[in-house]
Amino acid sequence: MDKVETRTRVVLVEDDEDYLEVLSMRLGQTYVVFGYASAVEAQQAIDAAKPDVLVLDIGMHPVDGVQCLDTIRATPGYHDIPAVALTGFARDVERQRFLDAGFQAVVVKPMLDHGELIAVIDQLVNRPAPAAPRAPMHPRRNSAASHLDGRAETTACTAGGSGETRRQGPA
Repeated sequence: MDKVETRTRVVLVEDDEDYLEVLSMRLGQTYVVFGYASAVEAQQAIDAAKPDVLVLDIGMHPVDGVQCLDTIRATPGYHDIPAVALTGFARDVERQRFLDAGFQAVVVKPMLDHGELIAVIDQLVNRPAPAAPRAPMHPRRNSAASHLDGRAETTACTAGGSGETRRQGPA
């Protein structure tokens, strides 16, 4: 089987086009990445991309990452797709809100080490079926993947990276 066909497929949605390009290139070294500059673009292309995991920017307009996740999960075949919230909102209460909204992990940007996001994605796509939700643990702030057993809380800090971006239409 072709190596590309067996690589994890990631839909990345980030409205900052420069950061989208950098992150797409970096993630593209490990995964097949479908990068979109808006939630609407990603929603329209979800069936063509057939992702294994979603990485969604939270602070997009007019459709934010939480709304994007809700729409994608309402699409037949994507109800249980794992999702990472990519956000600048770093307070515990904000991270918990994203976990409660259905994300399995929260990664705070900007990121210094994209390896932390890669570790989170790998854990999400290689984990067993989700267990019943447990009481949230309080992980250390700098831990990349504190717990990924159905719900996770992950923190990463400050920028860099590089892969391929595929866009549908204008940004």
